[in-house]
Amino acid sequence: MKLLGKLGQALYSAAMWTAAFAVMGLGAFITLPLLLVGFPYQKVHGWVTAPLFAATLPIATIRLRVHYHPDFDPEVRSVFGQNHINLLDGMLAAKVIPHAFSGLMNAWQFKIPIYGWLMSLSKGIPVDKNKRETLIEDISAAAKNRKEIGMSVLTFPEGHRTMTGNVGQFRTGVFRMAINAGMPVVPIAVRGLYDVNNKNMGWFFRAFQTVDVFIGPQFDTAPYEGESATKLAKRVRAYVVSCLEHGEFPATTDVVAPVTEEPVEQPA
Repeated sequence: MKLLGKLGQALYSAAMWTAAFAVMGLGAFITLPLLLVGFPYQKVHGWVTAPLFAATLPIATIRLRVHYHPDFDPEVRSVFGQNHINLLDGMLAAKVIPHAFSGLMNAWQFKIPIYGWLMSLSKGIPVDKNKRETLIEDISAAAKNRKEIGMSVLTFPEGHRTMTGNVGQFRTGVFRMAINAGMPVVPIAVRGLYDVNNKNMGWFFRAFQTVDVFIGPQFDTAPYEGESATKLAKRVRAYVVSCLEHGEFPATTDVVAPVTEEPVEQPA
């Protein structure tokens, strides 16, 4: 029976990946020509990209429950900080962020044929770690530009997918960028997606899992201007951890962070 279960999971996972990539490929096939002929990505995102990318979630048989904090303003362009779990993270963000956004990603990804072109045309922000002296300045200017054209920025402050299901340390570069760009930070806490798929599982997926997503309020970054971003990173991380541990929004945004866990002082 155990062997049959593994075989069933393998067949399901193979079908899920095939269908998901087919849908994402369709999204790219439609998105690229629209961008090349001059349609603004802010419009194309809402028309094509976000709906098709978000369609991978029901394909993965995920039961999604989305919770927006009462103080979250969907009209305010923000830097969204989401805990990083698996390759569905961006698809989930496309479902829950209510307007166009660009991603913060490694510069080498922009060199991948088709995918890289799509990321560039969709206003993705490259993180070039070979330019450490100007990196924060560069991504801050890019984030400010995205705000000016009506887009938010999606980030994964941990910088890598979790191997344990726990939230890793937050890198401060994301928060320095938000402060410099004059953009608020919105925590996104994703609970249950680790059970669907994680790095330890490889390409295997579990079917019919429930995933809760908590979109918190905007954290104003103005009070942190001229200060270290460490305090803001700790505050946002503590908020995400609280949502995941308790399955609900904290009563206040002033959640106490564990004193043994410090943000990582890395560019992004």
